[in-house]
Amino acid sequence: MLENNFNSIQEITPKLIEYYEKNPKELDLLINKEDFHIKFLSYFFILGLILTIVSRTLAYFFEDIWGKFINDVILDVSSELGIAIFGGAITAYLLEYLQKKQYQENIEFRKRIKEEILKKQGKI
Repeated sequence: MLENNFNSIQEITPKLIEYYEKNPKELDLLINKEDFHIKFLSYFFILGLILTIVSRTLAYFFEDIWGKFINDVILDVSSELGIAIFGGAITAYLLEYLQKKQYQENIEFRKRIKEEILKKQGKI
């Protein structure tokens, strides 16, 4: 589903080839990438999920006046925090997926531009 919405293959024009022929260092910038670490994101997802489940489960063990306070304030806040943490981890994972796809497209685009430059120079 995401692949169809973000699939953009750029057209290589003679003007574009001329630009990158004059500025080869900028061509290499197309494939620079900062990585999110999927393992790190999965830890946050699991932490948020556990915090939410524990908070919701503990609510059943407190039934006195302090229990009402713990249930209404502390457990609700920690539950919402857990939901926010694993929601953020899911969002970051989706962004990483899209960034990876863009990175792969940039590598292919760079490769095609280099081929066109070499053809223009008569080296292929």
